[in-house]
Amino acid sequence: VKTAPGNIIDQQTGSVVGRHDGAIFYTLGQRHGLNVGGGLPYYVVGKDMEKNEVYVSRSIDNDNLWRKELRLADIHWINQAPHKDKNVQVRLRHRGTLFDAKIDGDIVHLSASERAVAAGQSAVIYDGDECLGGGIVKTD
Repeated sequence: VKTAPGNIIDQQTGSVVGRHDGAIFYTLGQRHGLNVGGGLPYYVVGKDMEKNEVYVSRSIDNDNLWRKELRLADIHWINQAPHKDKNVQVRLRHRGTLFDAKIDGDIVHLSASERAVAAGQSAVIYDGDECLGGGIVKTD
């Protein structure tokens, strides 16, 4: 993967607040390692890989950090795919909370919004104690 320097942009003001060595190195919700000065911390709230730009906000609760719907890629079902709108549970982080959700093909509809779900994270899908399968979060 090629990397190139680019701008770190304040989402609210549109102003350039810093530079980076490659947008690929940053993840949604990241706070540390931005090398952006100022009194309050910035959080990564988005990336534009085509423009090689990283978008930041000083708000830890920025709307762009919250997701209620996830699209999965590389889905693997242990037996068969659950039927549409089946009530399941989804784990997005190692030993993380199980979230109630519904499955519709490659879309996971979470019952409540979750913070900082980034592309590349695993989503493991359960029906109670039974692991049904999982996939990789496709979009941030």
